[in-house]
Amino acid sequence: MSVRLLEPPTLYVLPLLVILLIGFLIWFLVPSPPKTMVISTGAENGLYYRFGQQLAKELAKEKITLEVLGSAGSTENLQRLGQKNNPLNKTVEIALLQGGLGEVSNHPQISALASVFDEQVWIFYRKAAFKESLTKITQLQSKTLSIGVQGSGTRDLGLQLLKLNQLDVASDKPAIQLKEYTAAQSLKAMQAGELDAVMLVSAPQAPILLEYLRNPQFAIMNFEQADAYSVRLPFLKKVVVPRGVINLAEDLPRKDISILATPAALAVHEDIHPALITPLMRAMGATIQNMGLLQKEGEYPSAHGFNWPHNEDAKHYLKTGPSFLHRHLPFWSVVWVDRAIRIILPLLVILIPLINYLPMLILLSVEAKTSAVYKKLRTLELAVQANPQKPWQEELHDLQKQALAMKVPRKYAVKVYELRMYLQMVKDKLAQAT
Repeated sequence: MSVRLLEPPTLYVLPLLVILLIGFLIWFLVPSPPKTMVISTGAENGLYYRFGQQLAKELAKEKITLEVLGSAGSTENLQRLGQKNNPLNKTVEIALLQGGLGEVSNHPQISALASVFDEQVWIFYRKAAFKESLTKITQLQSKTLSIGVQGSGTRDLGLQLLKLNQLDVASDKPAIQLKEYTAAQSLKAMQAGELDAVMLVSAPQAPILLEYLRNPQFAIMNFEQADAYSVRLPFLKKVVVPRGVINLAEDLPRKDISILATPAALAVHEDIHPALITPLMRAMGATIQNMGLLQKEGEYPSAHGFNWPHNEDAKHYLKTGPSFLHRHLPFWSVVWVDRAIRIILPLLVILIPLINYLPMLILLSVEAKTSAVYKKLRTLELAVQANPQKPWQEELHDLQKQALAMKVPRKYAVKVYELRMYLQMVKDKLAQAT
């Protein structure tokens, strides 16, 4: 009689089922990245909002929808990150934040992907309100100044600059009378003589800036202490605006001026899916082209210019670029491959040692089966020797049936043959003795 053998497919069916079960569970435990995100930007006629719109167009190429949400500015963006208190009633995962804004300790859930462009700090003033050209912020004392609306990064920066110059704005008799106007409102107030100066944080290509530059009653403050500001507030840097760079035909500005600039950073909430970082970085790189008139080619995206912790995935991208998979596969397929890798690697760590020990485990199983029969056979043999009249045929027949029913891999069939031979030998011996 032949031994009932276990072929390899039958032998490994249990481990395969275990693998499939574990894979099934992990597949659903590893969340799939969402296809929709929300970004909080700025005023709809500003650079932040335009950046968000262009970023949305680039992400659409990867089948990702980016909903662009307008805001009062960086301060409101900071408040919105990770919250649903917005017109869309959706969680804001991404936002543009002005350099130097916010305390990191108060927002541990926020990290920065990169600085994306510079925003210049312009202070326009009415010539008639000042006896001499404006070169220092202390000259604004006793004047009326607009530093932007509540929720804007401009207002936050303006308050920092005034504090550095020891100009009190919080007492009953403030050194400067502050107004919370938008850029357009400030322009009208300046033209009407109701406002002496306005601080704007804006890229030079903003249309509203041209309206200020074209007005012969206005002038731009030349920051003679620009280097000192960049030391006291490291997120600021000195920028020289060449004559005519904003509009050559109209020769605007009409002379070289030194001003300050602060980088804008693209920040994310910690709940954003890690798989979205690479498409965001790739879309960002395409978006920032030609976004800044006064910045050098290749200067952005940058790992500098923000005080937020640098997102680890974004940091790696800036150093090495997109991964091999992201360079050659569309986003949706990279996600599936990434999920498969996350499943396979942990399983291999478990299964490779198990596979190495599998032959030993199978051998132990075969020996356990045959040893159980050997033990019963030895007990029966000793009992018959002690009492030759004891009936043994039926019990021995049952042991032979057990041996015939054993299923073992081909490699271990010899052990079952040996067991059968020994059973037959004992049977012959007992038959002769009785």
